[in-house]
Amino acid sequence: MSGTITVTGRKIDAEVGSTIENEIRKAGMVPDAFLYLKDGRPVPMDTPIEDGIQIKAIKVASGG
Repeated sequence: MSGTITVTGRKIDAEVGSTIENEIRKAGMVPDAFLYLKDGRPVPMDTPIEDGIQIKAIKVASGG
């Protein structure tokens, strides 16, 4: 059982019961650098991974 997080075309298998934040960290990325979407709507990074969930991560640009 797993979910999927897609980050810039790369699919990450996400463990059910974990959170988006934990799975992004395990993949070696910084969770705060992304906006997370489920069914086209923003979700917080502490969203639990459910079986079959599909999350899209969009890189957030900041600076000035």
